[in-house]
Amino acid sequence: MGRLYRCGMLLMLLAATANRIDAQPPNPMGVAAAADPANMNSRIRVDVESYFFYQPARLYAVRLGYIYGLRNERHLFGLSVPFVHSIFDEDYQGFENTTGIGDFEMWYMTSFYTGKSIGFSRISPFLEISAPTGEYLLGRGAGSWLYKPGIVFTWVIDPQVAFYPQVRYQFSGKEANSTSSISGIPDIEHPEKDGKLRNLSVELPVVVQFEPLQAWLGINTQYQQALAIDEYFLFMRLDFGKMITERTAASLHLSKFIAGQPRLNVVAQARLQVFLR
Repeated sequence: MGRLYRCGMLLMLLAATANRIDAQPPNPMGVAAAADPANMNSRIRVDVESYFFYQPARLYAVRLGYIYGLRNERHLFGLSVPFVHSIFDEDYQGFENTTGIGDFEMWYMTSFYTGKSIGFSRISPFLEISAPTGEYLLGRGAGSWLYKPGIVFTWVIDPQVAFYPQVRYQFSGKEANSTSSISGIPDIEHPEKDGKLRNLSVELPVVVQFEPLQAWLGINTQYQQALAIDEYFLFMRLDFGKMITERTAASLHLSKFIAGQPRLNVVAQARLQVFLR
């Protein structure tokens, strides 16, 4: 309860701070908004994900999310409910298949605008919280509350090119079953609690928009440092996206392990976003 109280106070503090800052409106609906990781518009989001480990273990998930942005365009709240199917080799004695609810995710984001159209234009602090609603022994959850505060910076290099550097810190409330190589994903190679998580993550995504095609391309270098066990992981991610209608966008995200301790190999994610306003 103490941790929940502190998280609630942090959210209230971020909201109160944002209310005291004059904000400029974010990008209008379209390619710029759909490709922006700090988009403040209300939307429904559906993610279909596949995680392939170096061992025979695999993890599939469908995440249903609702994201609500306040009309002053300074605050964003979200909730995601995952349905997970895991295939893992427990003690190397045979495959096990399980399906069920994963860990619920909740998040809050606020944005501070500088009013610049080119150059450094926005700071977006956020807090993500994962609840231990998935069964960790069956590879569907971390078995602990996970907290992920972070910040996204927006740097517009050109009207068609933007840079979104991101930093986040992840820690668990108690011992958790989670791979340190990806944020909050359960470790289905070894489905037991190994200790508390303390991870630092840095992402460097560059997004190029193609307005005539109503599409975008992103390249994202992702570095994660596991502080509790002194391991690091480097991934490269490619994003391909396109507007289907004026308020609907589809995208494909592919992540490949590059260097570090080889655990998670490839992540494939398809995303559908339906903007509500």
